[in-house]
Amino acid sequence: MIAASNPDTPFWAQLMISMLGMLGGAGGLAVLATVTVQRRKLKAETAGALTDAALALVQPLRARVAELEAEALTVRDQLTASQRELQELRSTVWDLTRTLERWREVIMAPGATIRRVQSVVAEDRRAPGQVPRRLP
Repeated sequence: MIAASNPDTPFWAQLMISMLGMLGGAGGLAVLATVTVQRRKLKAETAGALTDAALALVQPLRARVAELEAEALTVRDQLTASQRELQELRSTVWDLTRTLERWREVIMAPGATIRRVQSVVAEDRRAPGQVPRRLP
């Protein structure tokens, strides 16, 4: 910049110096605009790189979660089947316990006979719909 105007300097020189100063200022503005645009571009590229890296890390985890969900469904099915089997076994144990209690009552009855015990056992062993055997 020019601090003071010199009266001996021609007008066209002063005008030229002023124009160069403005062009230099405009060049500085252009540099600032370029830096701003480049900075935004750099931020976008950085964000893209970070997103790609995050996806690369997340994909194996997604696959593992899918595997674990499938495994959990299989385990739930097995648990349901096991619970059903346990219920059936409890029912069988209850039936057998009742049968043993009935047989014990017959055996321990005061007038128990071999024929009576055999008759009760035969009735319990008879399949549904089968005609009971006659005692001799």
